Amino acid sequence: MDNIEIFLFIGLTVVVIALIYWMFSRTPEEREYDRKLKESLKDEFIIDPETGAKLTLEQAESGHWIAHDNEFKTVSETELDKLPSEGEKQVQIALNYLRESKSCRRAKFSEEQLGIIEETKTLNYYDDWSYSDLYKFENGFVFLPSVELNLAGHYRESHLMFWVKISSINGHYYFREKSSSEKIFDLLRNDDEIKSDRYECFTLKKSHAIIHIKRILEIFEEEKGLEVEIINDNLFIKTLKLVSLEDIIRVEKVVNNIVKA
Repeated sequence: MDNIEIFLFIGLTVVVIALIYWMFSRTPEEREYDRKLKESLKDEFIIDPETGAKLTLEQAESGHWIAHDNEFKTVSETELDKLPSEGEKQVQIALNYLRESKSCRRAKFSEEQLGIIEETKTLNYYDDWSYSDLYKFENGFVFLPSVELNLAGHYRESHLMFWVKISSINGHYYFREKSSSEKIFDLLRNDDEIKSDRYECFTLKKSHAIIHIKRILEIFEEEKGLEVEIINDNLFIKTLKLVSLEDIIRVEKVVNNIVKA
């Protein structure tokens, strides 16, 4: 056996060992993901994330198809079970709730509305963001911002965000949950313009409608995992984790309380 054959034999051996290690080192969850992904590819269709419509690969590639299903069409249990990961299934279950809701209709942001969203500290905190699945309801919008952070490794996730119209405060405020250290420092010196046991206040443009702002913030005092921002007559509420049905229902109740207040 000459040198070239020896090198080829060693190289092939390394590849085989690496492949065996990869196959047996994968977790049960990763192997289940692979299994479901292979099943979905066999069906030769994909699910349009915007409408839940079932499309052939040819239709998806062409970008042209006739949506025979109406906008209230949901993803069936059978199709949900075929999704490769529990996270994707969780997102589609949440979207099903919006799709079948008769109080929500699909919408598109105008250039002016996009301009308002781009002013938010809530989304500008991230390295990058986009949005999808926009629905309009009587008092505002609900959509899924896909946010990206690159500080501690690449992170991208679809959260939930509500945009509600309120009486104008003629100001700009951002609220997020206090860290443990901020709670301790506030015991010594709480210099927030609007004081809250749960939320840290950031005044970006001072308002004289302090009583109105406090009434709104009181509704959030028992709510965890949310960011709140008010820009004039626009109230934004965003979750901090992957969108879920539970969070949609929870924030809907908060919005209803704000509208009634």
